[in-house]
Amino acid sequence: MSYSNENDVLPLDLLGKANHIIKDLHKDQILWLGGYLSGVGLNATTTVSDVQVASDNHTQVQVEPALKLKVLVGSHSGNATHVAKELASVAGQSNIDVELVSMADYKVKQLKQESNLIVIVSTHGEGEPPAAAEDLHRILDTKRAGDLSALKFNVIALGDSSYSKFCQTGIDFHERLISRGAKPLADPVLLDVDFKDDLQDTASSAIGLFSSATDIKKELLDKSTPLKPSNGIYQAEVLEKVKLNGKGSKKETYHVELSLEDSGLEYQPGDALEVFANNDEKLVDAILDKLALDASESVSVKSESLTLKQALQFNKELTVVTLPVLQKLSAYVNEPDLNKLLDKRDELISYLDGRDLLDVLNDFQFEVGAQELIDALRTLPPRAYSIASSQSDVGDEVHLTVGAVRYLKNEREHEGVCSTFIADRIEVDESVGVRVKQNDGFRLPSPEVPIIMVGPGTGVAPFRSFVQERAEQDGSGKNWLIFGDQHFETDFLYQSEWLKYREQGVLTKVDVAFSRDQDEKVYVQHRIKENADELYKWLNEGAVIYVCGDKNKMAKDVRKTFAQILQEKENLSEEEAEAKLLELRKSQRYQEDVY
Repeated sequence: MSYSNENDVLPLDLLGKANHIIKDLHKDQILWLGGYLSGVGLNATTTVSDVQVASDNHTQVQVEPALKLKVLVGSHSGNATHVAKELASVAGQSNIDVELVSMADYKVKQLKQESNLIVIVSTHGEGEPPAAAEDLHRILDTKRAGDLSALKFNVIALGDSSYSKFCQTGIDFHERLISRGAKPLADPVLLDVDFKDDLQDTASSAIGLFSSATDIKKELLDKSTPLKPSNGIYQAEVLEKVKLNGKGSKKETYHVELSLEDSGLEYQPGDALEVFANNDEKLVDAILDKLALDASESVSVKSESLTLKQALQFNKELTVVTLPVLQKLSAYVNEPDLNKLLDKRDELISYLDGRDLLDVLNDFQFEVGAQELIDALRTLPPRAYSIASSQSDVGDEVHLTVGAVRYLKNEREHEGVCSTFIADRIEVDESVGVRVKQNDGFRLPSPEVPIIMVGPGTGVAPFRSFVQERAEQDGSGKNWLIFGDQHFETDFLYQSEWLKYREQGVLTKVDVAFSRDQDEKVYVQHRIKENADELYKWLNEGAVIYVCGDKNKMAKDVRKTFAQILQEKENLSEEEAEAKLLELRKSQRYQEDVY
């Protein structure tokens, strides 16, 4: 049994059943059921299946489900769980019995007993499954999965098309289920970062695939309650913006404080804040000049009429070119080199790395109209930043730690759309659109449990919120911070705060690694290895490990170092140490928030 987050009333695997039980009850029956359940209270011997639901004339209501459907959920930050809950809600309105189960709690041998299956899974890192899905993902690629020819299935995959292995985990599940004989009802549904825009249609379509009734999809859409604007975007006023790096630093990191007064927004340590940025007007103008398009020409964006310049500046992704976008744009160019590039995945990934739309337009000669261009481009998604404050401490504020992204490529400066929007184009007293993004895979344990926090550079942001929260809780749990950056003098982010918390006893231990302050580079994994004995002692005391920051190298090196410590301390083989680390990850004792 798996809970999607600590505030949920029902666990995932009971949510669908609860919807099915109450969906046909009228108001008086629901009130009676609520009173009955209040009466049984905490009596563990009484279950929902024991409750006889009576109508006004006291006859029992018994509704046989039209379809039974198992939904396996593999989530990292909670998005897959969000999709699963919407699916259960839609299904519950059409007499379909949906059982939601976390992949972490599911045994692969159960697949032989399933008839109808939906897999909802996110992709973590570079095509990797989230921790909850790792076992099932691996075993499905072996003969241990057995013959699944009696199984019908569909896959809903979540990802970010700016990454080269977009939705790879979901694609893997689709292919591996087929290899075991299971029958797909459709190609995998690949959801990008803006998946919430069409979530209800996605849920209804997925459910409809399993029904023999040809009109179920229309019926579901007609009966479903329209989604509340899940946008939840709040215009937050900038209260403070301070550059954290000292003079002479090669880095540009900002501490930003935003007001949430009267917003009603709440967040927990570990959550992220989505920031809605605008594209740099200089980049927009350069694209318009390159294509010789009229900035004032009218285009349609999701049924809204805008000028072409407005659409490019406020609605479309320009600084990142994804594979789907390049494939759409290829229809407007007659160049064999581009077609050859599209056929060579490795070369294509290398080509797109760091290129923006203007780079692509400079490399190939496109003949594309205003509306065609808008239709080909991806919606500009918000950028998520780990929240660097505890609401228990700062109240109606939210703090961020933002590193400005600037780099030289193709003889011109490129900029990250949101980081430079914050650094250059938004000032104190101005407002910016924000939205809280829950991260259920990165949560503090109870106050008495020790924690080890590894966060180099801006990866230290969530640990500022963790330490603030721990100070407010005044618990007995020890707190160990391992921080790294380039130079002690210029790049020790939040140094005075860490020293204050160290003096107060909130931070039990602080270790730092400044890579450029000596001839030989020193990183956080080196400090971890140097402290192997004490780290292993903390682990045996039940400590939870947190890692935040760069996924491409740092997170892999840190994970490898912890595995080596387990291998050495417990005399394990490399494979056994990796398996033990996986168990720590599955039990939420090794949590990552990497990007």
